[in-house]
Amino acid sequence: MYFHYFDGAKPAFNDGPDGLQHLDYVLKRAGELGLRVVLPLTNNWREFGGMDQYVRWANGQFHDQFYSDPTIRHWFKEWIAHVLLHRNFYTGVRYKDDPAIMTIELGNEPRCKGDGVYPQSPDCNADMLTAWADEMSTFIKRIDRNHLISVGDEGFYCEVGARDWTDLCTEGVDTIALASLRNIDVMSFHLYPDYWGFDSAWGTEWINRHFADALAIRKPAMLGEYGLLEKQSRNRVYQEWTDATLDVGGAGALYWLLPGLQDDHTPYPDYDGFSVYCPGGVCETLGRFATMMTANRRLPFGPAPDDDFARTISVTPVTLPILANDVTYDGAVLDAGTIDLDPATPGYQTTFPVTGGTYQSNLDGTVTFVATPGFVGNAVGSYLVWDSAGRVSSPATMTVTVDPDPNSSRLLFSFEDGADGWLPLNNAADGTTEQSADYASLGNFSLKVSPTRDDWFGAAYASPVDLSGKTRVSWEVRTTSSGTSQELVLQTGAGWDWCQAGTFEWVNADTTKTMAIDLTTIVCNTGAVDLSQVHALYVYLGNGGTGPIYLDNVRAD
Repeated sequence: MYFHYFDGAKPAFNDGPDGLQHLDYVLKRAGELGLRVVLPLTNNWREFGGMDQYVRWANGQFHDQFYSDPTIRHWFKEWIAHVLLHRNFYTGVRYKDDPAIMTIELGNEPRCKGDGVYPQSPDCNADMLTAWADEMSTFIKRIDRNHLISVGDEGFYCEVGARDWTDLCTEGVDTIALASLRNIDVMSFHLYPDYWGFDSAWGTEWINRHFADALAIRKPAMLGEYGLLEKQSRNRVYQEWTDATLDVGGAGALYWLLPGLQDDHTPYPDYDGFSVYCPGGVCETLGRFATMMTANRRLPFGPAPDDDFARTISVTPVTLPILANDVTYDGAVLDAGTIDLDPATPGYQTTFPVTGGTYQSNLDGTVTFVATPGFVGNAVGSYLVWDSAGRVSSPATMTVTVDPDPNSSRLLFSFEDGADGWLPLNNAADGTTEQSADYASLGNFSLKVSPTRDDWFGAAYASPVDLSGKTRVSWEVRTTSSGTSQELVLQTGAGWDWCQAGTFEWVNADTTKTMAIDLTTIVCNTGAVDLSQVHALYVYLGNGGTGPIYLDNVRAD
């Protein structure tokens, strides 16, 4: 899918089904749903081509030639005119007349430097970017008087004697000068303290500062992107930032990133660490901010609890500070004595058994989890909590990942260093294997198997593995659009005998499950079982071909 291509002389545009018709559909659906779209015209960063692609087409040397080179500026104006005059395939409405578009952004995060092969030239400065923004915004207004225009910059300043790099004009961005341009309607700014070297409290000051500066130049301002990597504090920080936006009358705040579902119905992966998934506590907090922005005042909601995660080994209890990332409203505080571990039962349940162990609430607002002996996998619980005003929260989940006790388990495959040699046993054409970060039950990676036919998938060991005294082999399996049978074979003993264990247990589609194969039931071709020398291990994957299957943490207990 692409919007631009080079026709040998200049950029040309693709309005077809693998081009702008995708954006046409986005605008059509936005209009049907009552949403308003911020439409950036290009990107400073290379992931989607953006400015560097223009420089490449022009045989340029520097990233900032996008702003200064007359040919590139002419090409960009041709693109702007094409977009604004383009007629939506589905609605017949030209973009310049489409009420689904709220704001046209000149670009996403324009700076003197990008992140590709083109460096910043010694000539790039704030005057260059401001002149470019003036030229492009004036050009847009000649075609489109219906929509607001913003630059799309991150809000950096140019101040004499400043100490922070965000104020020193080093990026060529002067947000006051940009927002003050005659044809710029909205001051735009972003907030990523993790990337910029600041803390969340600095972020609140950044928000207040920009809204005050926008008021001084009599322009509205919008926090166009914000994100925080630290998940344990994210819910409370986002409440602080959005409260700041609401209290000073800001025009809006748009968080990065709300993922959707992919074509295989799995969530879009959290590639950059900023994703907020719905439903969930942070999603609820941000939804309430939207409600309060519509009402133009704070409202007395009940608590918004965030989900909690912890990791332990099977013999070690773990305590989760579950209230630390929950938020309250209207001056209320959380009542630690009202934690209810069984939302489906009236009253406060302070102890609740789940698959894999037991959760126990404590009077200090924490919850302790004790794993069932031998359990390995994810133990999921939930809770409610009341605030001091007597308002109850929605349910939040607690997930403890229980890893094998290293003193009693032997890790056979973790896939942290790659696919660990796993391949189909019978026919190489029966599927592919690769390391994947899309799922992990131990560490950061798993094995992604894409079977085309039923087969055994596994690997031979360079040296035999001793599993004497072990009673089971376990692993986590995650299915996607198709289910699978599960079974185990080992090649064992001095005679390299094939031995099989399990019952071809079925795992449904879209399921994550811990498989535990009982080695006491293993049957070998010769009848003798010798687990002191295991030469190879294979897992059966059946009914494949319609979606990948993930395996992780193959171990013997």
